Amino acid sequence: MSKRKSKGVHTGHFGILNPAVAIVVCVFALAMLGVSVLFSASLPVNEDDPYRIIEKQLMWMGVTFVVGLIVLKVDLEWARKFVWVGYGVCVVGLVLVLIPGIGSIVNGSRSWFRFGPFGLQIAEFAKIGLVFFLAHYFSLIRKESGTFWKGFAVPCIAIGLVVGLIMMQTDLGTALIISMVCFCLLFLAGSNVFYLCGSALASLVPVVYLISKDPERLSRLTAFMDMEGNKSGDAYQVWQAILAFGAGGVEGVGPGNGRQQLRSLPEAHTDFIFAIVGEELGLFATMAVVVVFMGLFIAGVSHVRKAPNSYQFLLASGCLLTISIQALVNLGVVTGSLPTTGLPLPFISYGGSNFLVMGLCVALILNTSLAWKTPALKDSGRKLKEI
Repeated sequence: MSKRKSKGVHTGHFGILNPAVAIVVCVFALAMLGVSVLFSASLPVNEDDPYRIIEKQLMWMGVTFVVGLIVLKVDLEWARKFVWVGYGVCVVGLVLVLIPGIGSIVNGSRSWFRFGPFGLQIAEFAKIGLVFFLAHYFSLIRKESGTFWKGFAVPCIAIGLVVGLIMMQTDLGTALIISMVCFCLLFLAGSNVFYLCGSALASLVPVVYLISKDPERLSRLTAFMDMEGNKSGDAYQVWQAILAFGAGGVEGVGPGNGRQQLRSLPEAHTDFIFAIVGEELGLFATMAVVVVFMGLFIAGVSHVRKAPNSYQFLLASGCLLTISIQALVNLGVVTGSLPTTGLPLPFISYGGSNFLVMGLCVALILNTSLAWKTPALKDSGRKLKEI
């Protein structure tokens, strides 16, 4: 038996190849791009106080940074004690926001709590609440994850309760993101593929029914099928975004010189800010944004492959999927590849609640990166002998 002293087995990454470093660089680049583009994109919102949007965004970035530092120090195993409490708080919050006088309506969705000039969208925080819940739950039933009741029915009931409450707020975009993330987590956790595919197909029936009963949603879908024919109607916003990309061309018209956000493109500083990037900075900048999001996703995948247990694997995967799927859907909507959903682009669009939640997802991923550097096996100091 070799007498070399064991150094323990590390599961984390080290040095410049640490995916956490790449994730931080990607997020920082996206946030700085967002601040630079947001100024011109937000000018029409309040011409009397053109710095108001930038100031609020910088404030939320500061809050996110402070909260993220706190989350980095949290023991994720200790946090498991409060998973059910967190889930319950999310459900209660989603119920309270539906009550007139407590919840506020913004852009047709009753999903906001107002605190003076600031708003908090509780549905955003339900994303993290469900990720924590599923990660904790499936780590407890690993051997039964393929069963119908414990591995499929129970988590689907928990997911359905949250998604149903969000749909009652008519916030179908957030409900869609949560459903997609949870579907992926169920698959990664080992739920039966037959049950997952069957439920996905079955869910199409109520979705089609709800869309058919909602004239606004139905008109958005039909407009998506024929954008040019509806460019003056429900496809107006997407059509103007496409015109912004065309006006920008390869090199762009220059920072601050964009015109679509001034009069033509509604919500340019939130859901459609990617179109402003295309108009002002051009094709190369839009491609760079896509590459950065791809780099963030690849670095995240490289990181979660080193997870020491199913709980932290699912937790980090859920946070990564939350960022990546929302970015993918937003990019698809702005380029006319998907129907309009009303979702911001992570780290670039204006929005305090979404920026904070995306930042918390990054902080949780970085937390796991630090935790996985701890030796999985500590040197006991005992010598082994051959028998």
